[in-house]
Amino acid sequence: MTTIDDSANVLVVDDNSLNLDLLCRILSKANFKTISAIDGKDAINQVSLQHPDLILLDIMMPNLDGFEVCKLIKNNPDTKNIPIIFMTGLADTETKVKAFKLEASDYITKPFQKAELLARVRYQLQVFNLRKALADKNIALQNEVDQKYEAEVLLLDINERLGCANRFLKDEIKQRKAIALKLEAEIAERKQAEKKVKQSLKEKDLLLKEIHHRVKNNLFIVSSLLESQADYIDDPEVIKMLETSQNRITSMGLIHEQLHNSTNLFQIDFQQYITVLVEHIADSYLTKEIDFHLNIQQATVNIETAHPCGLIINELISNALEHAFHNRDRGNITLEFNQDRLGFYNLLLKDDGLGFPHHKNFYQSESLGLELVSTLVEQLEGTIEMTNHNGTQIKISFKELDYKTRV
Repeated sequence: MTTIDDSANVLVVDDNSLNLDLLCRILSKANFKTISAIDGKDAINQVSLQHPDLILLDIMMPNLDGFEVCKLIKNNPDTKNIPIIFMTGLADTETKVKAFKLEASDYITKPFQKAELLARVRYQLQVFNLRKALADKNIALQNEVDQKYEAEVLLLDINERLGCANRFLKDEIKQRKAIALKLEAEIAERKQAEKKVKQSLKEKDLLLKEIHHRVKNNLFIVSSLLESQADYIDDPEVIKMLETSQNRITSMGLIHEQLHNSTNLFQIDFQQYITVLVEHIADSYLTKEIDFHLNIQQATVNIETAHPCGLIINELISNALEHAFHNRDRGNITLEFNQDRLGFYNLLLKDDGLGFPHHKNFYQSESLGLELVSTLVEQLEGTIEMTNHNGTQIKISFKELDYKTRV
C-alpha cells in the first residue's frame, strides 16, 4: 500500500490573509510543507516555480478567481496532474458541479473542520501517489512488453541467420583447416626470416656503433693534431684560428661519442650533449671567470639536426667569450633550450657584456663565425633574431630536420 507523505508541498491560495495563515499553521503542525499565494496570479507563479504536490484553492478571489486558476493549471501539461481541493463558503450544487467539471479532486465548504481538512488532504495525496505509482507501473509494463516484442523479433532474425550460417559452416570448417595448414608453414618461414632479420639488425647496430666510434676517434685525432700544430706557431691570430677549428671539430666529435655510448644510434640526448659541450668550451677559455647559466629542456633530436645546432652553440659561446667581455675578467652567459607547443625548438643565448657594436650589421657580418652561424641556421630552415639590451641576446627557432625525406 502506498504511504502518505506528510512532508509533501501544499500550496494554499486564499485572498484572506487570516484564512491563509490559519491553513498554513494547521498544515505545518501536521508536518506538511506549505507554500502560500494571496491571489490567482500569485498562485499561477508559485505553481510554475514550486510545482507543489497538492493545491488548496479558494474560489472567490479578485481579478483571477479559483475556477480560472484551476482551468489554467489543468490546461498546462506540466501541472495538470496536481490534485486541487477547492475551499469556499459557496455550498450550492451548481458551484460544486462546476468545480468537479474543471477536474478538481475535492471540495471543502467553509467553515471547515481541522480533522476533515487533514483527512481530505491526506486522502488526495494518497490517491495521487497511487495514480502515479500505477502510471509508473503501466509505463514499466509497456516497456517490458515492447522489450519482449523486440526480443522476439530479434530472436526470429537470429534464428533465420543461424539457419543460413549453418549451411555454410561445414564448408567454412574445411576451408579453415586448409588455411591453418598453410599458416603453420608460413609462420615457420616467418620465424626463420625474423631470426635472420634480428641477426642482421644486431650486426648493423654493431657496425653503426663502430662507425660512430671511428668517426669520433678520427675527429678527436684531428683536434689533437690542431692542438699540437699550435705549439709550433707564434702568431696569436693563427693559434686562435686553430683553437676555434679545434672547438668546432670537438662539437661534432661529442655527438658521435654520445651515439657510440647510447642504445639509440639515431637520436641525441640534447640536454646532455649541450651540457658537455658548454663545459668543454668553458674549459678552453680559462683566462676569464664566466658564469654559465643553463636551462636546457629534456629533448632528443636526430644527428642531422644536432650537428648544425652544436656548431651554432659553439660559435655563439666562443664569440661571446672573445668579444662580449673585453677588458673584463667576469661575466654571465645564459643558454636556454626548449620546445614549444608548435614543435619548434627555441635556442636562446644572452650575455651581460658590451653588446654587439651598433656600427656593424649582425646579419651581414664579415666574421667567419657569425657567417657560419647564419649558414647553419639556413641549413636548419630556422630563423635568427639578435637584440642589444644590457648585452647581446640571440634567439634561434627551428624544427627538427626530417632525415628520411632528405635521403
